[in-house]
Amino acid sequence: MTPPFPRRRRLLSMLALSPLAAPLSSAFGATCGPTGATTAGPFYVRNADHLSDINPHRLPGTPMHVEGTVYGGADGRQPLPGAIVELWHCDTDGAYHPNGSGDISRYDPLEINLRGIGLTDATGTYRFDSIVPGHYGPRRRHIHWRVVAEGHRPLVTQSYWLDERGTVRERRDGVDRNPEDCRWVRFEANAAGVQRGRFDIVLVPVS
Repeated sequence: MTPPFPRRRRLLSMLALSPLAAPLSSAFGATCGPTGATTAGPFYVRNADHLSDINPHRLPGTPMHVEGTVYGGADGRQPLPGAIVELWHCDTDGAYHPNGSGDISRYDPLEINLRGIGLTDATGTYRFDSIVPGHYGPRRRHIHWRVVAEGHRPLVTQSYWLDERGTVRERRDGVDRNPEDCRWVRFEANAAGVQRGRFDIVLVPVS
């Protein structure tokens, strides 16, 4: 069963690009979709804060900027404004904050980090800033996502780092085997040392 989702709240900071930002391109072009689903994992916390910078407690790590467009419609090519995009990931040492699940009200605010919710803007675009996650166990480096848009099926998925595709770590990771091309994201450093990547998401309409 899909976990309950928090009420929409206005997030103006999601609608403006950072001065350091420049257009990003997908690793595989605009031929993706629909985006494949996979497990939310053991560290999903409901009702996370609405943030564009999901590292408010300033954990150390390489700065990361991820953005993309949420698409839908019958052809999978219609940008979806107002879609709810949620992401969460581990820190550079492989730990989640909090290291648990359930509702966010169970935790002290100082325990909450590297997870947040935003809305797509008028062009269907979302943007988040964080730090590059590390590894834990045999898992590939990854980001968890949950995306909800009116008239479409909710999606829970994970995206991966393109430079780990075909590696020993990928072969040893038994979770979410053989993800489609578009869930492998190419991250590249800009002049400020921020690792920047684009992850476009395609939702399936409710039939």
